[in-house]
Amino acid sequence: MTAKPDQQIHSQLDNAGLAAFLAELTAISRPIIGQWFRALNEIEIKTDATPVTIADKSVELALREAIAARFPGDDILGEEHDITRGDGSTGYQWVIDPIDGTKAFVCGKQAFGTLVGVLRDNEPVAGLCDMPMLDEAYVGVGRQAWMNRQAIAPSGVKNLGEARLATTSPATFSAKGLELFNQVSAKTRMTSYGGDCQNYALLAAGYLDLVIEDNLAPHDIMGVVPVMTGAGAVVSDLAGNPVKFPETTSLLCAATAELHDAALAIINRTS
Repeated sequence: MTAKPDQQIHSQLDNAGLAAFLAELTAISRPIIGQWFRALNEIEIKTDATPVTIADKSVELALREAIAARFPGDDILGEEHDITRGDGSTGYQWVIDPIDGTKAFVCGKQAFGTLVGVLRDNEPVAGLCDMPMLDEAYVGVGRQAWMNRQAIAPSGVKNLGEARLATTSPATFSAKGLELFNQVSAKTRMTSYGGDCQNYALLAAGYLDLVIEDNLAPHDIMGVVPVMTGAGAVVSDLAGNPVKFPETTSLLCAATAELHDAALAIINRTS
């Protein structure tokens, strides 16, 4: 994994240093996840009716500790715990989703991941999407992205009729969002359901061409966007706006600008 050392991206770390730090976080999260995968004795249900486990909480606390120790000036926001403020000297924020796809995790499925995003001025600039049970760690910093330290790139598909589209579940869309998704889906080569954060990683690596999601939270978004854009994909919300914290709640992700424009044109006509 190499990056241009002269590009300062975060505090005193250049791109390569930040990419290495993100990749090293997997050594913290994976042992905890492995301890509890298919070995849970209890599953809690949160007020939003989604599950949470001791693995979610433990991974987030461990990642928070490691990040705070290295970057004491930064804010840290996670899915399971309140925001912790740094000393205010840097303007950077870290966003953690300890297990993206907790439903898959508690059902013994392997397609879940740990997400860590780095924000500067509320815009995602670096991210980790780790799929621990698949031994696939995706890192994106600046204009580069890697899977297990090997450079990755999107497919290059430009036409909707050739595109492989994915979303986690139609149930996550608003009524309007689902209408937009169905209009795009009808024009693509095929549509796949399920996958959670793995879909974004697969798009970055060239195995999917389009991913559309709706009703997302910041922790669902901020770690995966830099992986896709670092690889060379085009990402916006469903209105075509750039991704920004905390406003963005939907994603339109495409392998190429041409494919993104084609999908967005259908969305705009349907809206």
